[in-house]
Amino acid sequence: MPLLSKDEIKVRLPLEKVVENDLGTPEKRYSNWLHYFCPFHKNTHTPALGINLRTDTFKCFSCGKQGDIFTWHILRNNVDFKASLTYYRTQFPLLEQVSLSTQYQKKSLQVSWNKPPSQIWQAQGNTFLERSQICLWSKKGVHGRKELEHRGIERATAQAWGLGYNPVWIKQSGEKWGLDKEQTVWLPKGLVIPAFMDADLWYLKIRIFGRQGMPVKKVKGKSKYLQVLGSRPVLFGKNHFSGQENLLLAESELDVILAWQEGRHIFDLASLGGAGKHLSTQWMVHLLSYRKIILAYDADIAGRKGAENLKLLSKRLQVFTPPAEDLCAFYQEGGDLKKWLQDLLA
Repeated sequence: MPLLSKDEIKVRLPLEKVVENDLGTPEKRYSNWLHYFCPFHKNTHTPALGINLRTDTFKCFSCGKQGDIFTWHILRNNVDFKASLTYYRTQFPLLEQVSLSTQYQKKSLQVSWNKPPSQIWQAQGNTFLERSQICLWSKKGVHGRKELEHRGIERATAQAWGLGYNPVWIKQSGEKWGLDKEQTVWLPKGLVIPAFMDADLWYLKIRIFGRQGMPVKKVKGKSKYLQVLGSRPVLFGKNHFSGQENLLLAESELDVILAWQEGRHIFDLASLGGAGKHLSTQWMVHLLSYRKIILAYDADIAGRKGAENLKLLSKRLQVFTPPAEDLCAFYQEGGDLKKWLQDLLA
């Protein structure tokens, strides 16, 4: 397998993540810039080092040091370019498993960089989410609580992940969410699932319920879930990572939440949000430290296909289909999910 070139590494590995790994959380963020105290000169008063998210470069507005991820490593460690290139190839082994030029790139790896929704969208989304969270534990949320109980998800777990329940279909203008006024935002009746990265709300997904208060069944051409218009893709579960050596990727958010409840001391848990979702280079950097990555997708055709496509990215990704339709179904059928998770490491 050919090693990644300089340009391929720069495409896959955002400078933002490299600097965050070295310096931690930025002091402030303004537009397309992240600001830190510069490590290349003494200064404790002004965060003069800027990371340009658009150009993927850095510049200190005090000492003048500037460059890309390779320059960053060279200056930080007093090495030459060759040593810097070798460092990125060996320190981030997942990157060298597949070249961008291979036939698998379009199937499994998505070269993209997204930002969270606008502040208007997040404010409106958080308002809706807070109301749904209150509703879930009120009289109006009885159907939502029954669904959680059916799936084995305990109250403390649901609260830890910020789940809510919307009791009626709601129609709102896109303008209210910071979108085009011609657009319509639908908020269906059902279980509300938020996806956060740090403090930002990236998406809201709703498990749709029918008129009788039961989750709708999958109908050809229609999904059981609706993702609120304006949502952005994100690595669901990242905020709950606790530093485990191994990671489990499940197909759905509710599978991740149940698996976290039963085995968060065994695995870190995450989801890409569906069987057909690609692994973006933006989120791949969060997976590089794991010794083993288990793909526990659903046992249907879509789940098997999605897991097999992702598996092509690295030998560290291994497919283990749940003994039932999915992780929640396995738990519902009386399976010992915690033991099954423990056995995966054996």
